[in-house]
Amino acid sequence: MIQTPVLPESLAGDATFAILSAGQAPGPSVAKRAAKMGAEVVVLDRDPSVLADLMSQSAERVGGLALSGDLVSRFEPLHRNWGATPLHMVLNLMPLDPEDCAQGIDAQIRGLSALVRALGRGLVAGQGSVVTVLSRPSQPLALAGYGMIGAVEGANAALDKVFGPRGLHFHLITVPEGQAGLAADTALYLGSEAGRRLRSGRLDLG
Repeated sequence: MIQTPVLPESLAGDATFAILSAGQAPGPSVAKRAAKMGAEVVVLDRDPSVLADLMSQSAERVGGLALSGDLVSRFEPLHRNWGATPLHMVLNLMPLDPEDCAQGIDAQIRGLSALVRALGRGLVAGQGSVVTVLSRPSQPLALAGYGMIGAVEGANAALDKVFGPRGLHFHLITVPEGQAGLAADTALYLGSEAGRRLRSGRLDLG
């Protein structure tokens, strides 16, 4: 249904997004387009130069925070700065970051749990969604890659049981290896008012 999503003309007054590992595709595209459509965007990355570039494109709509530490401790400043801010979508691109991906499946699941603990209050207030993007391996025997997809999908299902009744949604978008940009339109749609009404689930693009 949303392989070719219909995006709203405006997100003004209706959307506040946070993008984790915003330097990874489709982060820059989503940040730029969401800001142009009127959304408030918080970009987060380890690289200050990435943040500076993203914020320079729309200084009035895009704010940034440099992250440091492992996949759990980096969420502490997020909780302090935005823990209670109503959020309509958190776009989780950490699994696409080579350094984060190298930490393995367990670290990614701990990071996802830490994300929800840090920003869950704001996500409940905004009736928002956590959208994770993962690459589908091109090789059929790439067990770690397929294992990551299964682990995140399972974690999303478990989180949905706890937080779904409170209005949160958990989506996994998978794209062919090297084509993360394909997820941009779908991520924007899932952050829109119409997209936030969709049930939690997995979307395989491409």
